[in-house]
Amino acid sequence: MQHKSVDVRTVSRNNFPFLIPYALFLLAGAILIIANSKAETHLEFNRFHNHFFDIFFQYLTYFGDGYIAIITVVVLLTVKFRYALLTALASLISALITQTLKHTLFSEVVRPAKFFEGLHDLYLVPGMENNFYNSFPSGHTTCAFALYFSIALIVENRGLKFFCFLFALAIGYSRIYLSQHFFEDVYAGSLIGVITTLIVYLLLRNSQAPWMDHSLRVLKRAA
Repeated sequence: MQHKSVDVRTVSRNNFPFLIPYALFLLAGAILIIANSKAETHLEFNRFHNHFFDIFFQYLTYFGDGYIAIITVVVLLTVKFRYALLTALASLISALITQTLKHTLFSEVVRPAKFFEGLHDLYLVPGMENNFYNSFPSGHTTCAFALYFSIALIVENRGLKFFCFLFALAIGYSRIYLSQHFFEDVYAGSLIGVITTLIVYLLLRNSQAPWMDHSLRVLKRAA
């Protein structure tokens, strides 16, 4: 992440391994949302489950928790303040947007376990605590896309950028698999995470403040 002035086209060109598959996901997702009701889509997803994935997605979903973002920020402080600030601001601002929407405009939107209560025998992963309210948007998905898109913007390896997308998408899917969210919740959460991160990245990258390219290790040696 060099600090010369950049625009959206430059960022897109440098990060196409993340952004192109994400754009394809948005396109396919939009078609899915238009073609089916959220209930129909969720029931189709809910048909596919087995014991391995029950366990796998229960653990994977934790990588969309806020504490993972905090740990990442702490680690990045030892690399470069610019990186840590990007990840911290992107994660915090996107989380605030999502949580505000959850508890204001969409406070009445229920989660799958509540939505299908008495209507359909939904498969619920054994041992999983099921939430019932504040479904839209998905907070875990917002955090995942903000965090791993931040990392994708930092690293230069194209393979790692693509992996960041796949990892964020898998976390988003885990929320559907575990019936904690509908597809629309995950779709919206990903948009909030990516758009917020992109805006924060552009603002920080165009900043010329010298301290941003230092780290805790540099300060410790200086002391």
